[in-house]
Amino acid sequence: MDRATTNGIGLAAKLWPGSGPTIVAVHGLTANHTCWYPLADMVTPEFRLVAYDLRGRGDSDKPDRGYSLAEHARDLVGLLDHFGLGRAIVMGHSLGAAIGVWFAAHHPTRVEKLILIDGGLDVRAEVFDSIAPAVNRLGVEFPSLEIYLGMLRDLPMFGGRWNEHLTRYFTYDVEPGPGGGVRSKVPRHAIEEEVASLARTPLRALHHTIAAPTLLLRAPDALLGADDCLMTPEEAEALARAIPRCRLVVVPDTNHYTILLGDHALVKREVLAFLRG
Repeated sequence: MDRATTNGIGLAAKLWPGSGPTIVAVHGLTANHTCWYPLADMVTPEFRLVAYDLRGRGDSDKPDRGYSLAEHARDLVGLLDHFGLGRAIVMGHSLGAAIGVWFAAHHPTRVEKLILIDGGLDVRAEVFDSIAPAVNRLGVEFPSLEIYLGMLRDLPMFGGRWNEHLTRYFTYDVEPGPGGGVRSKVPRHAIEEEVASLARTPLRALHHTIAAPTLLLRAPDALLGADDCLMTPEEAEALARAIPRCRLVVVPDTNHYTILLGDHALVKREVLAFLRG
């Protein structure tokens, strides 16, 4: 792991070496850099990959305030500078896709290409109900890592889909709790500020300004209910039309988590074709 100092904080980052252009990967709301291991296996060593923990997540610094798309974009500028990158391919999932949209709109000369994975649009209010289990775990101490992972494994979105990538991802997520158990490294105050900021920051005004070639991947499966996918077909199609050079790909049999934390041949094929194009 590397550590980059940017915008007054330290960010934990991991570099997968490669011979081609550099991809900088930005994770989701309560996530961490380990969600990118499956994509790293797909794109390296043909391409170089840098994945990092956002401020307030993983092993990055966790300031009391400063959780907004604008602050994340300033962090990302410093991260690119740290790795000597004038331009990069920016790839984001969920909140990371929103950060990618903001960054591509406000720093167009720093973005060579843009990959949006099940995100990048204004989030419907009911979507936050679908990701409630991810948010509700914050601040809760579990007696052991095994009990924590078992609780997650039993959630509807992971039924029959649990794998080693999810185990790695959620294991990195925890730290020792004061009672001798484990708890998420993510402080609840960071997510509360983040969600409030997202509600005040419409992305739809930025989509048409994105100059970089863009790949949009959509996960069609629900999370908790029958139809609570994060991005409806209509929303995905509208987003693809709004971004001038955007290709939309629907990845069957995936949900918001497993489109990334899985090993999907279609994801690999489409991402590599886009990167090589």
